[in-house]
Amino acid sequence: MTSIYKTFFYDIDGSLLGSANDILPIPLKIGMQITIHGCEGTFEVSEWNFHHGHPDEYAGLRIVLKRSF
Repeated sequence: MTSIYKTFFYDIDGSLLGSANDILPIPLKIGMQITIHGCEGTFEVSEWNFHHGHPDEYAGLRIVLKRSF
């Protein structure tokens, strides 16, 4: 059975960088390094939250990333 919840990766401006089916079982820490396929460079976790809702509301884990320099 597929979950209605996904993991979404956004930049700090609110643009969607990518997503994954289901909730990724990873420990999240502010400053954690993340790379996104198709996006040049490295990002770090700025904040994260969970939205409980319907699939059309982008329900799931929302991870906000800022570009690392």
